[in-house]
Amino acid sequence: MKQIEEKLGNLRYSPLIGAAIYLFFGILWISFSDSLLSYVISDPTSLSRYQTYKGFFYVAITALIAWLLLKQRYHIANSLAESQWMLGMTFVHAAAGMAHVASNGHFMRVNNELCRILGYEADELLQMSFQQITHPMDLTKDEALLHKTLAGEITKYTIEKRYLHKNGSVIWARLSVAIMPRTPDQPACFISVVQDISAVTLAQQQMQESELRFRTLLDSMPNISVQGYDENGITMYWNKGSELLYGYSKQEAIGKSLLSLIIPPRMQDAVQDAIHLMARTGEPRAAEELTLKRKDGHPVAVYSSHAVIILPNKKPQIYCIDIDLTDRKQQEARLAFLAEYDPLTHLPNRQFFTSQLEQALKVARREQLQLAVLILDLDNFKMVNDSYGHNAGDLLLQRVAEKLKICCRETDTLARLGGDEFAILIEHLPHPEDAARFALELLKALQQPSVLELGLEVTSAASIGISLYPQHTDNVEALLQGADAALYKAKADGRNTYSYYTDQLTALARERLIMEAKLRQAIKCEQLRCYYQPQVAIRSGQIVGAELLIRWFDPEQGFIAPDQFIPLAESCGLIHAIGHFVLEQACTQGKVWLDQGLPPLRLAVNVSAHQFSKGDLEQQVITILEQTQFPAHLLELEVTESVLMQDKALVIRTMQQLRAAGIRLAIDDFGTGYSSLAYLQQLPLDLLKVDRRFIEKITASEDDRQISKAIIGLGHTLRFDVLAEGVETAEQLALLKDMACDYYQGYYCSKPLPAEAFRQLLLQQTASKPL
Repeated sequence: MKQIEEKLGNLRYSPLIGAAIYLFFGILWISFSDSLLSYVISDPTSLSRYQTYKGFFYVAITALIAWLLLKQRYHIANSLAESQWMLGMTFVHAAAGMAHVASNGHFMRVNNELCRILGYEADELLQMSFQQITHPMDLTKDEALLHKTLAGEITKYTIEKRYLHKNGSVIWARLSVAIMPRTPDQPACFISVVQDISAVTLAQQQMQESELRFRTLLDSMPNISVQGYDENGITMYWNKGSELLYGYSKQEAIGKSLLSLIIPPRMQDAVQDAIHLMARTGEPRAAEELTLKRKDGHPVAVYSSHAVIILPNKKPQIYCIDIDLTDRKQQEARLAFLAEYDPLTHLPNRQFFTSQLEQALKVARREQLQLAVLILDLDNFKMVNDSYGHNAGDLLLQRVAEKLKICCRETDTLARLGGDEFAILIEHLPHPEDAARFALELLKALQQPSVLELGLEVTSAASIGISLYPQHTDNVEALLQGADAALYKAKADGRNTYSYYTDQLTALARERLIMEAKLRQAIKCEQLRCYYQPQVAIRSGQIVGAELLIRWFDPEQGFIAPDQFIPLAESCGLIHAIGHFVLEQACTQGKVWLDQGLPPLRLAVNVSAHQFSKGDLEQQVITILEQTQFPAHLLELEVTESVLMQDKALVIRTMQQLRAAGIRLAIDDFGTGYSSLAYLQQLPLDLLKVDRRFIEKITASEDDRQISKAIIGLGHTLRFDVLAEGVETAEQLALLKDMACDYYQGYYCSKPLPAEAFRQLLLQQTASKPL
């Protein structure tokens, strides 16, 4: 630009210089050329000829001078035109929007890119001012800077602002403004350069929104703690979950060493080494369960995992994600307790007692010792329940357990087998008669009145059966059966006494054989009947299925309770025939109801451990389904926890085969036996049934309520549906609904019904269902 200005200046003065030079040489030529020529040439003829040559020479010289001057002017004119053309093309076709703007804001000149950015034609923009296309929220700032430039306070400025596109959309742009040098005949104007940064701004906004969502997400998860720290373990991020889990506020934690905040002293060296290793390699530490510490010093169990972030030219950042395992650990502790202990009395249960007896027998065999098994059953306990209610009965059981504990030695094992039945294992028994002395001591202690609620005093009595090793038998099951048989002999002898297992008890076995024969005859003569107890979806209140319950009507004795003949059937092998009968009845009746147009219902059938152990259960079920044409997905097989204690490989294989056939599987009476959580996870179960003994006291007992809640939570964690048994009141149902239990069955809906009565109940439900 400077060279162009110089050429323009030379061009301005070249005519005067040319005229001066021409005048100077012309005067010299006229003044001295003739004298010089006359001095050199004396001949007139030659002088005349050279006078002519002199004229030609003068014309040539003047022509040369004119040519030089015209050539210079032409060259300068061409250079100026080319420069002006390049300047104009640069302005018009620049990759950034450009404009010349008057001091009042009106556009004087605009280029193509600016028109493209704003969506206007050039003619349209030249009729407008920048104020018209500036976003109202940015206009004040832009005008203030423009006035400062006009006032000479600044010569240029750059801002990010929003323009209004012709279509109404908002365009983010970076605007650079500089004032043009003023001339006397040229008013002030501005050069504006506009760069479209909408994409960049959008990306920045998206990044900020993403970071905001990320931080909001992390801060809104109260059970998940996230901490960020540098390679030296200094905390730089602490979310809301960390505040709740560890007790430190964000202000207290940021800038402090993670080691001093939550790492127990015994772990600090190892954790520091792990931090350095992660920062150096960029590889996170493997996730694991840890026990860290809260601000108050209490330990907290967490599942901890890590992430390492390494950005270019920045130090490594390590993020730790801790999941609070407190509730899970508490649930595991509750379930572990349920596996081996009775929730009412907190005594060991049957499973624990059996295990202890087995270990004691091994020691007794090896060291040739004696031991005794006592089974104690309260006399007339049912009268307490009937007279004062189940709460009083439970309190009495707790008082009895306390008295029995006082009588037992530290080496004795006391357990509650169920109901009002207790068992005691006496190891290292010196003499057989010592068991009788101990039994008398127990009876004497139980005769002391027990104070129940509201000052009620109840005097309890009991019957005790005793079996001895090695005098009576030498295995766990036989010892328990012997003590149980002796217990019934004690009751027969007038109660509130004890009895040993003796040969005279074979008479009771004969009665057992008579009952077995009658049961065989009942099966043959079709005296067994299937009753149906509705299973109801808690949220909808609709009957979705039924459990089949076997009933035996004997012509002489009338109805015989299942708890009398089912154990007998299992012990003598008749359970297989009964199980086949119930399965066949379920599928046959279910198909009849479907053919009658009733809604599809799941029919649940109990399967005993003996049916599982036989090994052909899956083929038996599949055959019945094929014969009856009952849909497999509507059949549900219920197994008790005792089934799970058998050969694990066989149980898993059988269940998988049943599940592959489309049959649903449920675990019955959960919480009353022993179930390994790891084992449960391997089983293809669909439903978990909460035992009725937990539901019975759910409204009155906090322990039962928490146990029920824990079982329901465990079932959902394992992705099982959960059904509560024995629901009898609206209060029980309301609590179960609050605990998110899925289904229930019990007298609150209906007692077990014969097939036709159950069908009528379904028809009533269908008729009352709104259209």
